[in-house]
Amino acid sequence: MTRLRVLLVLTGLGALMTGVPVSAQVMGPDVGGQPATAQSAPAMLLLENAARAWRTRTWSGTQEIVSTRSGEPRLAVLRIQHAPGVGSAVRVVSSDSQAEQAVAADILDEKLLRLLGDHYELRVAGREGWAGRAADVVEARRPGTSGEAALAGRFWLDRETGLVLRRDVLDEAGSVVRSSAFVDLEVLPVAASTPVGYAEGKLVGPTGQHLDEVALARMSEDGWPVVRELPGRMELFESRLHDADGGDVLQLSYSDGLSTLSLFVQKGELPADTAGSVQSMGGATVRVWQSDLERVVWSGDGRTWTLVSDAPESVVGAAVGALPHAPARDEVDGLAPRIWRGMSRVGSWLNPFE
Repeated sequence: MTRLRVLLVLTGLGALMTGVPVSAQVMGPDVGGQPATAQSAPAMLLLENAARAWRTRTWSGTQEIVSTRSGEPRLAVLRIQHAPGVGSAVRVVSSDSQAEQAVAADILDEKLLRLLGDHYELRVAGREGWAGRAADVVEARRPGTSGEAALAGRFWLDRETGLVLRRDVLDEAGSVVRSSAFVDLEVLPVAASTPVGYAEGKLVGPTGQHLDEVALARMSEDGWPVVRELPGRMELFESRLHDADGGDVLQLSYSDGLSTLSLFVQKGELPADTAGSVQSMGGATVRVWQSDLERVVWSGDGRTWTLVSDAPESVVGAAVGALPHAPARDEVDGLAPRIWRGMSRVGSWLNPFE
């Protein structure tokens, strides 16, 4: 079995995952008759408790991540060990893919929690057992939408510790497109600096230089394309600058609180022999790699653009269509092959937080 490189990807409130069917029926009282504001308050309290648990608890467990892109389910089984203030060590146990790919581990953040509350109506849907533990089930619903298209995500939150046991993301057709679930979880009673066997996994952390608002404004003044919002309610919440072969790479990270999209921008055009499937997306011709994450690359305005996301395909396509796609041929400077060699490593830059 090929040992895969494990990459930590920020994704709202849990691991990036797709394709696991919702097999269990949610139990408990129906709160559907309450106003949205009355429903959201207790749901947000549970999610805030989950974020606090992430920052303060030490735990280890086995997590199954299933991703579906273009109807193809992909499974990865991870062994994850987490310590507050240290991070998560992740080891791939098995995977459907025999090639290097990105997988993701849970992470919680106040910024993404705020975006989740801003963009979705939250409700406590009931209680359910998962991985041998009692859980509260919280739903994120698209406002102003009814029927199958309304449900955007579900979180199974451990009643004892608050940790996220399972997380599903659904598209507007009502299909689960990303899902992750712990099949076993051990939580230590007190926080420890380092879990037992922590060195068995790969500790994955952020890379590149964090850009605050002043630095980001300076980048914009220097001609870098700083896009604040993308279609699908994707808001810019973090930015970093990376040093790659051929020049700097600007990473802009977006989220609606449920899914995450990272955009990497570098000067120079994409080489003609770039790998990937040639497809039409958002009204443009792009190169696409489909794994558990959507990876799209193209040229436009004299720059190479790489988009990596766990969002539903409709959101990815709309984001691609909103960005430049007209190559500026007179700006080709011979650096494109070296530039792309640097850009091909963007998977290792996906976690934008300190």
